[in-house]
Amino acid sequence: MDHSLETFVPLQFKRSRGQWLADSGTSAPNACIIDAVARAQYWHSLLDSGALKGVCEIARAEGLMPTTVGRLLRLARLAPDIVEQFIRGYQPRRLTLRWLMRHDIPALWPEQRRMLEQFK
Repeated sequence: MDHSLETFVPLQFKRSRGQWLADSGTSAPNACIIDAVARAQYWHSLLDSGALKGVCEIARAEGLMPTTVGRLLRLARLAPDIVEQFIRGYQPRRLTLRWLMRHDIPALWPEQRRMLEQFK
């Protein structure tokens, strides 16, 4: 009786910066995007409650430029299912915080989902 066990781990290898790297097909959450979304939602709640009056007040309190705060605040209107995907690590690999900050995010959730489809 053969008691040896074989385990199959499906991996693909991809070349990155001249090196071959194993890719299990799953991705980890992007901490930069998740942090930015959390900050945006927090700032949005401060604005809604009246604790802070506007983007300039948030920028002053955070030590950031108002344009940066404004760009990050757009993330507060992401569809809940998109935010959940980010938290679970299912965001498109090529999607970066930089891209999100430099591009308009549609107000309508179906349009946001279509926007993310372009990365697949």
